[in-house]
Amino acid sequence: MTKLMKKNSLLALLLLLSFSVLKAQEEDPGEIQPDRPGLGESAQIVPSKYFQIEMGGNYQWDKPSDSLRILNLTYNSTFFRIGILKGIELRLSFGARQDFTKFGTVDSKTKVGFMPWGLGFKAKLWEQKGALPRAAFLGNLQIPYPSAAFLKTKHVAPYFLIPLEWDLHETLLMTGNVGMFWNGNDANPAYFVSLGYDYALPKGFGVFVEGYATIDDLANFLPAINAGLVWLVLPNLKLDVSAGLGLNSAAPNGFINGGISYRLPR
Repeated sequence: MTKLMKKNSLLALLLLLSFSVLKAQEEDPGEIQPDRPGLGESAQIVPSKYFQIEMGGNYQWDKPSDSLRILNLTYNSTFFRIGILKGIELRLSFGARQDFTKFGTVDSKTKVGFMPWGLGFKAKLWEQKGALPRAAFLGNLQIPYPSAAFLKTKHVAPYFLIPLEWDLHETLLMTGNVGMFWNGNDANPAYFVSLGYDYALPKGFGVFVEGYATIDDLANFLPAINAGLVWLVLPNLKLDVSAGLGLNSAAPNGFINGGISYRLPR
């Protein structure tokens, strides 16, 4: 009798879990809302029991002086995002990068290596109410291991951000970000702010423009602007391409970026 009761209890538990998963998948999660491709993050959270992959590549160039030219090529910047509860997601990020430097007539380059891995979460704070924007809180830790030697930091680097969103119209979204982070090498924090607009076009296309600025750990002011095009191919699949320009001599001269975002299950 005891074995039969245990079997029945186990069967009931399995049926309950199966029903919960099926019910979650039957609920319409809406269109995919990736954090790509802006420099700021979205206030949207991955729906509970859904898994989202965001991948892209980035080519950045800078000429700090007449004799020095720097190129950073990120081959794969990847975010894994999973909704664990309603309004809360876990995040894992990693990427591979290679740097090219030309000083005078001397060229040098690094090997392709992992950047510090990121581990964090994002949680919804509240929905939009009138002029009060939709808001979330993002916390992240950049882990030095197993990054390449030329990218490895001395310490774990924390990063905190508050993404904000205002639905101005059914086709127009205003976004903002306020945050602070550490570079993993010293105790001085850096600060980040952004303000952007996303405009929806017919047939799943959309455009965006975003201004942003960083005040680094040495108190240098680095303003920049970027803009791009997105295409919602399917409700759970989105492609993007964008480019940015630095607005003063302290900021990198510019970058080109492209990527893909995909959510499971469909």
